[in-house]
Amino acid sequence: MKKSLLALAALTAFAGAASAQSSVTLFGIVDAAYGHVSANGNSVTGISNSGINSSRLGFRGVEDLGGGLNANFWLEGQLNNDVGQGSGQTTAFDFQRRATVGVGGGFGDIKFGRDYSPSFWNTTVYDPFGTNGVGQSLAINMISRAAAGNAVNGVRANNSLSYFTPGTLGGFNAQVMVAFGENGAAATTVAAPNAKKANNYFGFRVGYAAGPVSAHFAYAKTTGAATATDTKYNNIGASYDAGVIKPIVFWGTEKAGSGAKVTGLLIGATIPVGSNEIRVATSRYDIANSANDFSKFAVGYVHNLSKRTALYTTYARVSNKGAQTAAVANNGLSAGAAAAGGGATGYEFGVRHAF
Repeated sequence: MKKSLLALAALTAFAGAASAQSSVTLFGIVDAAYGHVSANGNSVTGISNSGINSSRLGFRGVEDLGGGLNANFWLEGQLNNDVGQGSGQTTAFDFQRRATVGVGGGFGDIKFGRDYSPSFWNTTVYDPFGTNGVGQSLAINMISRAAAGNAVNGVRANNSLSYFTPGTLGGFNAQVMVAFGENGAAATTVAAPNAKKANNYFGFRVGYAAGPVSAHFAYAKTTGAATATDTKYNNIGASYDAGVIKPIVFWGTEKAGSGAKVTGLLIGATIPVGSNEIRVATSRYDIANSANDFSKFAVGYVHNLSKRTALYTTYARVSNKGAQTAAVANNGLSAGAAAAGGGATGYEFGVRHAF
């Protein structure tokens, strides 16, 4: 009897320890806004989503393997909550925001699956508006404005293998990613000598973030089927939190093998007002060997009702030169392209709740 009780106690203790060593978390954000955008004599008023944070639903988990090792997964999908759909406004819910599984420890983290590309991070970390709403800069996939190049992997990469340094390096950190286009059966031709390597990606991001200082550099290359469709990314961003204001600067280039090139510069700031925040940014984009440049100005205010819930408003204007037609838009809300060399405006009022 005594041995049975000891065995039962040991089994109970083991089960309790095992359950404490693993966890799964449900998380998400629901963000929606009333907005208005106008361009080229057209205007649209309606409801959009992801005004200051991307709406999402996700599941993440970690298991302690002992010896400082862990196994982890992350499945996260986009919500277009203004129409009740998933990543596309006519599709069901999926996990295209992120879908990774990996192992971690004192050596860092290794992750497999669909994840953010290293060259993307600076475009959102060093923009006061992130990559959300009418205020976001137009730095993502800049090369598309030159009507050339390959925009694949500009934000996320499929079939990727990533390594992240551990968080014990005194503020220094790095990410390296290799992603595979998986085009082994593609036909190689004179016009497409790299068909088998199309959409392959290599990139890295290195930097420092500790205390008030943050600065990172990133480089990447996406291989196109033809040499002229390769895309190379270079960007650098920095910020300094002085308490009363946090100035931010971002500089980046995207270049296609054909010679098409776009260079972007953003200068902005976030200004705390009690528990609330003012956001402002101005950015300019230069098309190499072209008069088709464009710029954007945005200003916004975030009123935090709690740590999870906020009200916000943002105004933005795009100014084009030459034949450029860049406009202001947000998920589900667009008035189309601006008139060549003309302007476009937009504003929104919204609410964001995180859980």
